[in-house]
Amino acid sequence: MEQNEQQIKDEGVSPDIQNEEHKKMKKTGLLEEIALQNERLKNLEENVKEKEVELEKIKESEKSYKEQLIRMQADFENYRKREEKKKQEFMEYAKQDLICQLLSVIDNLERASSYTDTHSGEKNIENIKEGLREILKLFGNILEKEGLKPIKAIGEKFDPYCHEAIMNVDSEKYPEDTVAEELVKGYYLKSKVIRPSVVKVSKGIVKRQKENEKKTES
Repeated sequence: MEQNEQQIKDEGVSPDIQNEEHKKMKKTGLLEEIALQNERLKNLEENVKEKEVELEKIKESEKSYKEQLIRMQADFENYRKREEKKKQEFMEYAKQDLICQLLSVIDNLERASSYTDTHSGEKNIENIKEGLREILKLFGNILEKEGLKPIKAIGEKFDPYCHEAIMNVDSEKYPEDTVAEELVKGYYLKSKVIRPSVVKVSKGIVKRQKENEKKTES
């Protein structure tokens, strides 16, 4: 027995057996590689399916966001139109309120005009003047409520922002660069100058005296 085993060892394994075993090993390796590749392919397919699901969710979300954006744009446009309408209505009602207040001034002016047609005499003229002063006062009160205020001029230091000087004049009363005379009254609306006062500005007493002295010397 031991002799036969030694003989086999000495003689070696036949080439056919070696080739057969090599083929089996190669086949086994190929099967294992195929199985590994199949596993990888299966994993890839699962990943692809997951990505497809995620992509579908993203598409749905994108669609939802677009719909929300369209609704928001429509809501904003409706809001803008409502606010524009409110603003327009407010301006119309504000004008209506001011006009209604001014109607009382018109009524008084019409009464004064009718009164002058039927009455004459010095006493009546004084009554008419008093009535006109009351109308002007009423008119001023209405405009004052709307934010209209007269610009101070006479005796004030000349301010080019609210005064428009048309000439310089001699003055015994007011110093240089002071408004000495108001030709047209100016007004603020709130804090904005809507019409500057048209004024004459004092040259100043000292300046006038110096000019006179120069004329005398010459």
